[in-house]
Amino acid sequence: MSLKLTTLTIQICLLSTALGEMRAWVNDKNRSAEGELISATETHAVIHFKGQKSSREVALTTLSTNDQEFIAEWLTQEKDKSTKKKVTYDPNASYRDRQKNLSALTENIPDNFDAEWPKLIKSPEGLEIALVEEDATNNKYVYHSNHYEFICDVPLKPHLVKRFATLFEGTREVCRALPISTKKAHIAGETHRNRILLFETREAYVKNGGPPQSGGVFIGGKDIVMVPLTSLGVKKVGSSYSIDYKDDNKTLSHELAHQITDRVYYQLGARGWFSEGLADYVGTTPYRSGNFFISKSVGAAKEYATGFGREGNGGRHMGEKISAPDLKTYMLQDYSRFTGENANFNYGLALLITTYFFHMDGDGDRVAITSFLKALREGKKGEEALEVLRQGRTFDELAKDISKGWRSKGVRITFPESGE
Repeated sequence: MSLKLTTLTIQICLLSTALGEMRAWVNDKNRSAEGELISATETHAVIHFKGQKSSREVALTTLSTNDQEFIAEWLTQEKDKSTKKKVTYDPNASYRDRQKNLSALTENIPDNFDAEWPKLIKSPEGLEIALVEEDATNNKYVYHSNHYEFICDVPLKPHLVKRFATLFEGTREVCRALPISTKKAHIAGETHRNRILLFETREAYVKNGGPPQSGGVFIGGKDIVMVPLTSLGVKKVGSSYSIDYKDDNKTLSHELAHQITDRVYYQLGARGWFSEGLADYVGTTPYRSGNFFISKSVGAAKEYATGFGREGNGGRHMGEKISAPDLKTYMLQDYSRFTGENANFNYGLALLITTYFFHMDGDGDRVAITSFLKALREGKKGEEALEVLRQGRTFDELAKDISKGWRSKGVRITFPESGE
């Protein structure tokens, strides 16, 4: 390339950049001219002024105070850009590195607390499934959908993976669309895929740490969901596999919601009643053929918590007259106790309370739960975070409001008076 052509190219690039964002610059003699900042140091700035063929270097001391502050902010932003590392998807990254990547990827994702509560959420159309690794020696077959990585111990046809991937991608879409600002659900698949381990048999699933009676489990310490293929309706037919997939799968959607929920929502004061309540809310939302009917979530939550769920398909069977524990003690209890011998009751009550805050509190304006989630993001936890949730109410007053909300739906929840 000739020097003449190189110079011309640089001038064209500078001109196109200069015409990008113009602003008025004022010098120390109060004279102004339009131009764009091209580059700057701590002492000088290169500005391409409107109407000029080339850029000009000026000393910062000759510019107004406002212009100097603008350049200082610009320098700070440019420094931040240069020090940030580009995050790319690495399927072999350690758990710790994956968490670091998640922090970097979610850093600039905006909140969505002001969005409307959705009524219907559809699984993404046009899902693409790719076989990215095939290792018959080690029984490892890796498939990618838009936002998930499926690692299976037997080979599956891509069209079969696509059928159950619809539920996975749809559950992510629910968590993304709900205005609770769970930012992990907004990360692009090219930079982070949620990892799913699939096992041909329940025996293999249990051997690798899956609870014997479960249809799937989220392992928080590894950020993975493990699922036996039988939970997805996959069965072996001859030397291949087919799928008899059932649309309703509360347990699996519950575990997927856990995986896609930001870690900050597992803080003390939220871990237990809210983290499990949210997962049950997602899991009990009616789902058919790729559609999540959020408009029916309240009725579904009631049926699942009080009875045996829609069409008798599971449930907490708490009944419609519920004697609840002290609200403050319940919300602050240790998670090991929450999931202990009274787990079924605790999960059911968590679903009812979380659903109350989503749809009934303050005429459904969600001020309390939104303020609570913002407080968690600001680092508040325990009683300090719950104080924000109460919005000036005592725990007894809040308990009465929860009881009143569900009483209008035919469920009577009785909390004991704590005197607080």
